[in-house]
Amino acid sequence: MLTLYHHNISVCAQKVRLALDEKSIDWTGREVDLMSQEHLTPAFLKINPRGLVPVLVHDDVPVTESTVILEYLEDVFPEHRLRPAEAIGAARMRMWTKVPDEGLHTACASVTYAASFAHQLREHHDRAEWEQRLAKLPDRARAARQKLIYEQGFNAPFVRDAVMLHDKVLQEMERVLAEHTWLAGANYTLADIALTPYVTRLDRLGLERMWAQRPGVSRWFAAVQARPSFASAITAFRSNAYDDELKKQGVDVWPQVHALLVA
Repeated sequence: MLTLYHHNISVCAQKVRLALDEKSIDWTGREVDLMSQEHLTPAFLKINPRGLVPVLVHDDVPVTESTVILEYLEDVFPEHRLRPAEAIGAARMRMWTKVPDEGLHTACASVTYAASFAHQLREHHDRAEWEQRLAKLPDRARAARQKLIYEQGFNAPFVRDAVMLHDKVLQEMERVLAEHTWLAGANYTLADIALTPYVTRLDRLGLERMWAQRPGVSRWFAAVQARPSFASAITAFRSNAYDDELKKQGVDVWPQVHALLVA
């Protein structure tokens, strides 16, 4: 039995849901309410002491970290392969799956908080409640980043670096996609699953102009969105207390992001 503890718009949870759906694996979902801090309760911390989603529980054994979960699913459920069989293909795939873990995920969180989540936290918590929330976070570096973004928004000193890292990753994606259909070669793999939620987040924030002059990325993202798994693993899970769909709301943060790109 597979149970996934996840959150609707968590980029890491989206990665795992994509893999589960692409591999046609049956699973049961348990949504964790991040706004109400369910991920910091003793019950959840017993499952994952880091207080992070997603967590995959397989036959009562928890597996944490989305990149690890993706590989675990390949090992346990080899049908509908998402990891290339040849060594060089698998290596190329893994070069992409490690990109979020080496900085892109933190950068995504910084841009998202500056654009959207900090404002939503203000709507749901007064100052004292917000400070209590930060005090409970196990990751103190993450708490410090959230504090600065909450107070300074796009002026927080590391937010420009976060924007520039996204631009660098998109540039590298464009280089590869100019020669290949998918990020690891001719076939859709975990590489594409790993990057899909991050490009989706930029799109939902209204920052699709970051790849307007990158035809390879534009083609790839259209192909990703056309896959049935995108609808079932991402679109079907709508925003709740946390909402990243600024584009649909007519909120335009592009001028602030563009100013950082050209600074």
